[in-house]
Amino acid sequence: MPPKKAAAATPLAEAYANRVTAPNSAADAAKPAPKSRKRKSDAVEASDDAPAPKKATTTKKKKDDDPLPDLSGIALPGDDDMSVPIYDSCQTVRTKINAHLRKPGVTKAAFLRACVKAAYGADSEHKIAGNLLTNFLAKKGPTAGNTSSVFYAAYVFFEKLRIRDGKPKNKTREEMEARWGPEGFDREHDSSRGYFCAAGTAPVVDKYGRVSIVPTGGGRGRARGGWM
Repeated sequence: MPPKKAAAATPLAEAYANRVTAPNSAADAAKPAPKSRKRKSDAVEASDDAPAPKKATTTKKKKDDDPLPDLSGIALPGDDDMSVPIYDSCQTVRTKINAHLRKPGVTKAAFLRACVKAAYGADSEHKIAGNLLTNFLAKKGPTAGNTSSVFYAAYVFFEKLRIRDGKPKNKTREEMEARWGPEGFDREHDSSRGYFCAAGTAPVVDKYGRVSIVPTGGGRGRARGGWM
């Protein structure tokens, strides 16, 4: 029986190529899929597009914004016996009151309480009735209402407010000081009182509240005068 022929040997290079290129299913199944990495530039762009967090806004009310502050801590000459000299006419004080009452949150009752604190002290039990304010505001002229407690208390309130705010005296205020001197505006004699004048004269009240007897050419009598 003739001997069997030996199988032809596979060349080494071919065998190596087959080994390298042969798929290894077990290894491929075990190997995890590569993770997709986000480009750094994409991350930066995304963060740029995101809106910045809003800061909590806090509204802090300034002390100077209070239209009716407690001014009892500010001292004026005459505070102790409620004899602060006044250097505003009644009409000027009325103008200031009306302007203040137009501010938000300011009522007549609250305004009067603030005036009492300023003029009579924080612990004072003094009260000013609302009808007194109404009556004072209804009057006209530089001296009308000069004996009213509203006139005094409101003046002190506005004067202390001016001092607190560091505002200078205006020209009219300086003129009032020059006209009235250290005693200030007359608060004792009612402006509605009459004057006996010589024939051909009459009393006239100027814008500062000062009364002068001037010639008119008329007769003698009880005159109340006008304003100049």
